[in-house]
Amino acid sequence: MKFIRLSLLAVTTLAVAVPAVANAACDVTIGNRPVAADLERGRRAFLKCRACHTVKEGERNLVGPNLGKVLERAPAGAAGFNYSPAFQAARPRWNPTSLDNFLRAPSRAIPGNRMVFAGVAKAEERADIIAWVAKESGSPLRTCR
Repeated sequence: MKFIRLSLLAVTTLAVAVPAVANAACDVTIGNRPVAADLERGRRAFLKCRACHTVKEGERNLVGPNLGKVLERAPAGAAGFNYSPAFQAARPRWNPTSLDNFLRAPSRAIPGNRMVFAGVAKAEERADIIAWVAKESGSPLRTCR
């Protein structure tokens, strides 16, 4: 019972820690198709990731690695994070398509990784998260307006 109360407190605290963004749209190219993404929806959807990941470049690693400039690096590219051998061997560099595939089902995209997250089922939600993380992490998509 105490664990549940602490978890709810942590989520409430994190919701306050992520400031709202102006409602902007981005086209995230996944595969060969552009997908409309919304930065505010991405910010809200990322709250479930916030317990394990920081997003601004230079912030510390938590249970998961910092996601600063994630779209410009290899899957095991956050300095100072102890990645699993599966992540260390993963290729190619993160891009919207590979990140979408990973967010859909992390354990299928990189078998043997230690991330305990089932994934994000909805393609629209994944695109929103990718757009927001790209903008906030210092590797913005050039298609945001």
